[in-house]
Amino acid sequence: MRALIAGIAALAVAAIVVLIVAGDSTAGKGVALMLFGIACVVAVSAVFLAVGRSEDAERAAAAKPPEEEAPPPEDPHPRPALDRRRPMPPRRPS
Repeated sequence: MRALIAGIAALAVAAIVVLIVAGDSTAGKGVALMLFGIACVVAVSAVFLAVGRSEDAERAAAAKPPEEEAPPPEDPHPRPALDRRRPMPPRRPS
């Protein structure tokens, strides 16, 4: 994360240097504006990344370990006739 912040600062400083060196050059101002825009986009993305990681860590800390599932209960109304009956014949195509 520190490398990302250093990269953002370097882009902003590069934009300032290009703006100072360019003087009245339209192309130089364009390059400086581009560098500054990229630095701003990366900075906003880094903020969202930091917030997302902190939320993930908070959820992981709050999550309880999964409990073991209990076996399904016995059927309260057993139907033994279904076990005894003959299988149905196959259906005819219509």
